[in-house]
Amino acid sequence: MAILLIAQNGAAQYMWQIKKDTVVKWYYYDGDEFNGPNVDEEKWIPAYSWTKVNYDFDYLMTPERIEFRNGIAHFMCYRDTGLYEVPVWQCDSAFKKKYAASLVNGNKFKYLFSAGNVWSRKQYGKGYFELRFKTTDSYGMWPAFWLYGSNKDEIDLMELKGEKKDEVHIDIHCLHGCDHGYMGGGIFPRSYGGWIKVSGFLADDYNILSGEWQDGYVKYYLNGVGIGYFKGEFGSKQMNLIIGTGPAKDGKGFDPGCNATSVFPNSYDIDYARVWYKTPVSKDQVAGHKHTTFSYTPFPEKTKAFLKKKIGFMYSKKAFKNDDITVSVLPEGNKKILVTTVGRNIDYKITFSDMNGHELSTQNIKNTFAEFDFSGSAAEKVRMKLKTAFRSVEEIITLN
Repeated sequence: MAILLIAQNGAAQYMWQIKKDTVVKWYYYDGDEFNGPNVDEEKWIPAYSWTKVNYDFDYLMTPERIEFRNGIAHFMCYRDTGLYEVPVWQCDSAFKKKYAASLVNGNKFKYLFSAGNVWSRKQYGKGYFELRFKTTDSYGMWPAFWLYGSNKDEIDLMELKGEKKDEVHIDIHCLHGCDHGYMGGGIFPRSYGGWIKVSGFLADDYNILSGEWQDGYVKYYLNGVGIGYFKGEFGSKQMNLIIGTGPAKDGKGFDPGCNATSVFPNSYDIDYARVWYKTPVSKDQVAGHKHTTFSYTPFPEKTKAFLKKKIGFMYSKKAFKNDDITVSVLPEGNKKILVTTVGRNIDYKITFSDMNGHELSTQNIKNTFAEFDFSGSAAEKVRMKLKTAFRSVEEIITLN
């Protein structure tokens, strides 16, 4: 059993992918805890970067449709109607011809819905992107979490549909066609992407979706278990992170659209989004609020969703065969630490001691979240030891 011992001087902002054969360490870089009360508009554009209206799907994006309550950002969608004055640069003859049926007085677009969406002002390089979410089951709704690059590359970390309660869609789009003629684990080429069956209803509980974008591949995880693997590279070296919801539309991508059974308003609920890098990077260029303390919103845990059926060409047994659990350790402030664990079988021991070796706290971890309070201790640093069936990790953590 290998021991990984790395001492750091900063407060705890680490994550480890603990595998049967190794341990991969990550450093928190950026994200949003979405504790409100409003969208951090230094960090996010509350629309797409070039428009406030998704013209093909008839909805307006506005910060008023992101509602903050009790540590959760509710990305809402309402069925309402209004007129949006199309910018002069966009309202050319081709635009007027394409959207003639929706235009009033030549330059005002009649939208039929309004919804919440955020687009990161900063572009991110290769890393690990994590979202804790609960989705709506309103028919025709299309919540998503994705990356988009300046080279028009796109990594769809997650797309959902309200009527597909136990399925997750993942996809890749590349300007130069890296997603076409994709072999994966099969013998016949096809385009990468598709629906993946999971074991629970995504509207019933909060789940954690993660995407690992690295040299030559993208790995997709749901609650720490691999659900998809893409082998390939992108023209974009950095990409924007986007979170949002909106209605699909009959006859267009991801149809069907909303119908008489669709419930409005509906909500795509986000607890946090986090970006991790494999090497520590200065946060000087992070836009908006720089998080030094973290949190989670507790809810009664029901049934977590896990991979139910592998899609052969979208999956790699080799890529995930040594996976065990993924553990993050983050400061909650006031000398408290939040430990988050994902994986199919969570069962390990974690111990915190002072620098003289005196044990301060020990716990057998079997759930996603665990909290440790050292406010009664004089210790400014603690030594953490995490022991699983396969690996051990030790870290010196500065409390804040």
